[in-house]
Formats: sequence, structure tokens, C-alpha cells
Amino acid sequence: MSNKICRWGILSTANIARKNWLAIRNTGNAVVTVVGSRNADKSQQFINECQASAPFATAPQSCGSYDELLKRSDVDAVYIPLPTGIRKEWVIRAANAGKHVLCEKPVGVSAADVAEM
Repeated sequence: MSNKICRWGILSTANIARKNWLAIRNTGNAVVTVVGSRNADKSQQFINECQASAPFATAPQSCGSYDELLKRSDVDAVYIPLPTGIRKEWVIRAANAGKHVLCEKPVGVSAADVAEM
């Protein structure tokens, strides 16, 4: 069994992301390293609230854009809880950035979108 830690980035401060923060924390082999939002203050507030209830030893960093998060070398996988209508773009961007991707359901608006992703 590998001792490698999966380093997650959360691409949005959607409320559902709080549940996956906790799930990542409880795995024992993963950490959230960064949370991205369109507003750095909003992502910092999300981090502060999640750290208060389910802390990581090192608090994740805040990013003020989704692109900034995808460019980071300390992110192996990205959780994308964005609304379905805009998710496709960010799933594709994350994959093109070399990140593993986990997204909410439904995965896409149409079967064609899902196939493209």
C-alpha cells in the first residue's frame, strides 16, 4: 500500500464542498491544499470555517481564481462542485492541467458534454 498523500484543490466554495472537505479529511491519505474562488476573501472565509470544524494540520491556501488553482504544482486532484451548466469548461481545464478530477452529479448537461469531458 502506498503512503502517498493526495493533495486536493477545491474549485469553488459551494456548500456541498464542505461535505467533501470532511470526506477528504477523514480518508487518512489526503489533504486539501488550496481552495479557489472568484474572490480570495470568500475562499479564505470558507477555509476558516472548515478548519474550525475539521482542521488539517496545515491550513489550505486561498486562491482568488480557478485558473490560479489549476496552475499550482501542489494540487494532484481537483474537486469541482460548480453548477452543472458551467462545469464542463472547468473539468476540461483541470484535466488539461494534468489534474485528476472529481465533480458533482449530474456530471454534465448532456451525454455529448460528458463524452467531451
